[in-house]
Amino acid sequence: MLSLWKYTFELASKDLELLRKKKQALDDLLASNKISQSTYEHLSRELGETLADVQKYLENIICKMKERMESLERQISILEIFLANVEILHVAGEIDDETYEKQSRALSIGLESMRSEINEIKCALERTEQKPAETAKCEETVVVEASSEPPKTPETSEIPSSGELCEEKTGEPAF
Repeated sequence: MLSLWKYTFELASKDLELLRKKKQALDDLLASNKISQSTYEHLSRELGETLADVQKYLENIICKMKERMESLERQISILEIFLANVEILHVAGEIDDETYEKQSRALSIGLESMRSEINEIKCALERTEQKPAETAKCEETVVVEASSEPPKTPETSEIPSSGELCEEKTGEPAF
């Protein structure tokens, strides 16, 4: 299943690449004297405006991807606490083996799915030219929660680096 963020990110990235190719072709046409300077300036201005719009749109998508990653990391922390509680209840004899197996399997599947999506987002961000995770200007969003955020656990740091995962999935090093 293709996530909405992934689809829009890939589409905007392809649009941006196509616009850059068109700009290069336009520059080449001017350099080879196949078009006039005024034609070049007119087309260049149009391409420049469209390029700026697509870049801004891509930055917005990148910000949403980073927000999604942060949300997934918070959810992972919560599921890890639930999983630890299930382990404790099982060891203490408060839940039977069957209940323990079902609950721990369900929580583990959820954790695996969330970690996989985080790594997909990291891989997508690494494929961009400018390291958008560092350059995209995202607006700060204020999240008000009913309870305080659970503490980060060591398991969160066990997520393999996105470069490692990108390399595993594609067989090529991440960009």
